[in-house]
Amino acid sequence: MCEFCISHGEGKKWYENMTNYSRELFLKVNSDAGLKDFLGRFGQSMHDTVPLAEKWKNRLPRIYDFLVYPWLTRHQKKSHFGQIVPLEGIEKVLDRVDTVIRLPCICRRVATGVEKRWCYAVGMDTSHIIEDLPDFRDFDKISAAIAKEEIGWLDRQGMTHSVWTFNTPYIGAICNCDQDCMAYRVQYKSKLATVMWKSEYVAEIEVEKCNGCRFCRKQCVFEAIRYDPADKKCLVEPGSCYGCGICRAVCPGEAITLLPREKISRAAGKW
Repeated sequence: MCEFCISHGEGKKWYENMTNYSRELFLKVNSDAGLKDFLGRFGQSMHDTVPLAEKWKNRLPRIYDFLVYPWLTRHQKKSHFGQIVPLEGIEKVLDRVDTVIRLPCICRRVATGVEKRWCYAVGMDTSHIIEDLPDFRDFDKISAAIAKEEIGWLDRQGMTHSVWTFNTPYIGAICNCDQDCMAYRVQYKSKLATVMWKSEYVAEIEVEKCNGCRFCRKQCVFEAIRYDPADKKCLVEPGSCYGCGICRAVCPGEAITLLPREKISRAAGKW
């Protein structure tokens, strides 16, 4: 289990511990004013700091990796950190929260200039905090059933799902990300810091059911699936797999399953 599960899970996966979504916990680690200030600066902060970090990493890669990368990672773990969660885990969370608010995705707006409403505030009702923020005030309160339907559709479109803290361990949002998202850019593309854990699972392809169509390989944004031309089969590289599960949605032979990460020797402990 990841270190957040050990520290904040109370014997279970930390994102399944509903205490971590409660206002009671939120008030122990944050405040309405603090969250409002953070969200008010969120979009501009990404716009300014990510390109700057990329610039310094390209200019001084060894110093960046030795000093800046671990510092940023420690900072993110305390403030705004995430974990990939497969669809069934997200549905389990949605079944247990009281409030779901659909939000504009600031990551995509910063990265592409296009607005998508694919982020969801969950648990504590934050409408009184975001209603005055220009980036977030265009929100909708929706039911968990509608959110599950929408996120199921996003899963089929190749969006990875994740939960995010606003001062750890308080979890306040579910995000649905692609290669335009800042978390993907920071962690995977530019390797500026670790801002999210891989999931608690790893994908496995049942060779007998695989027809070699390679749809899963095209769907995988983390490049964890390779094709063996000799056998005409696809295979998962466990150490590279984020366990998001979106490869399953496009497999015509239902050949892909998720296995616990800790039980796969080549993936265990690789977060």
